[in-house]
Amino acid sequence: MVNSLNLFLMISGSLYILIILFALFYYFSAMSRKKNVLQIKNLEEDFEEPFVSIIVPTYNEERNIAVCLQSLKNLNYSNYEIIVSDGGSTDRTIEIAEALVDKVIIDKNVPRGWIGKNWGCHLGYKAAAKGDYLLFVDADTEHTPDSLRYFVRMSMERDAALLSVFPYQRLKNWWEAINPLFYFASNLTVGGTNSVNDPSKPNSHTASGQYMLFQRKDYEAIGGHEHIKGSIVEDLAFSRVVKIKTGRLFFINGTKLVYTRMYPDSPKQCYEGWKKCLFPGTKLTQPRRITGALMWILWGLLSPVAIVLSALYSPEWYYLLITSLLHVMSVSAFFIFWNKKGTHLLIAYLFFPLVNLAFCIMLLISALELVIKKKTTWRGREYEPDLFVASLYEKQEVLVGETNRMPQLDTDVEVELDDKIISESFGGFRLPKAGTAPKVQGTTFHGKPLPLHQVITYQQQQQQQQQIEQNQSRQLKH
Repeated sequence: MVNSLNLFLMISGSLYILIILFALFYYFSAMSRKKNVLQIKNLEEDFEEPFVSIIVPTYNEERNIAVCLQSLKNLNYSNYEIIVSDGGSTDRTIEIAEALVDKVIIDKNVPRGWIGKNWGCHLGYKAAAKGDYLLFVDADTEHTPDSLRYFVRMSMERDAALLSVFPYQRLKNWWEAINPLFYFASNLTVGGTNSVNDPSKPNSHTASGQYMLFQRKDYEAIGGHEHIKGSIVEDLAFSRVVKIKTGRLFFINGTKLVYTRMYPDSPKQCYEGWKKCLFPGTKLTQPRRITGALMWILWGLLSPVAIVLSALYSPEWYYLLITSLLHVMSVSAFFIFWNKKGTHLLIAYLFFPLVNLAFCIMLLISALELVIKKKTTWRGREYEPDLFVASLYEKQEVLVGETNRMPQLDTDVEVELDDKIISESFGGFRLPKAGTAPKVQGTTFHGKPLPLHQVITYQQQQQQQQQIEQNQSRQLKH
């Protein structure tokens, strides 16, 4: 007769095996797809470089901004501009940026319904960007000299509406060990890079907000950041809109041409950074894919429990061997995925079950926070993200022509900034001392001289433009 302990072991063991079988079935069915990417039109080595506007949204980034901007200034590319769009930083971000970039735009007020980063990107594009290509990068990225030329060429050869790059992730502190697991789960939910780059699979989509290169005409056609202004996972929202409406999404999953380190400051920063986007990400993902990814997470979480139970209660030694091998298999799949994508932290593998547990807890907290409070906090600002941005699109809504392009939409430029009103970069870089302004050239605004080192904010520019128009109107009346 089967006692209660044996019954529990039989049921739990059977469930554990079912979880593993489901996870493996999903993994191999999703990841073994053949490549069916965008058609390639090879370019000559000396191709004509299109003008690229590089837009860097910032908010209190003094720790990262100098390295990021200096690496952008050192690009082996002849035809580009760098625009910093700042959200009203209270540290030395603006001071450092003035010495390095072509243009600085400042607006500390985030309009209702917008997420801060989306507003900064939108402002940089509307107010100053002139490029045929628009590159949005995070302030914590570092770029190798050949990166821009390489990725622009790839985008042109594939006629990609959006080319996005997953930078090489630098990790150092113990709390950063959770970062690779988030990307591993994300890779499972999108079905792998081959599916993402397959135009015939509209539900496989992803992008990295750390590096997004758009053709301007396509960016404007889909509505730009204004279209996904309320999304706190703007990269995932963009990838879905681009994939469904144009089919011309290209994702590069891991490269050493661009580097980043996401949450180095503290465990709290890491916690808040992932918490804000975990649950919103599920709104743009098919339920079956979420289930498949969660089976992998549960496998990693439960594997030590299976090892302990088999060691204590299994009558045969091979039960312990099997459960141990299954645990090694789970960790190995994680290791293989992360290899060449970022730094390997030993703690991530030694405490793999705990990392999975932390992931589950954070996902639960993210869901509860946004379902109950409907708000989340990031960098000291409270947001009420729109969880349904881009999630309501259906395949039947694709509006493309014979060439698989969306028609160009007319977009009104709300702000026209004269090149001369923004501080311009020159010479080399030397980090200014605290409390001092970097030495830049004097500028003018509509013919009137501005004081040295002055940076015009978005709101100030609008006010001055309105004043000029009012004065002109009075003169005409007289």
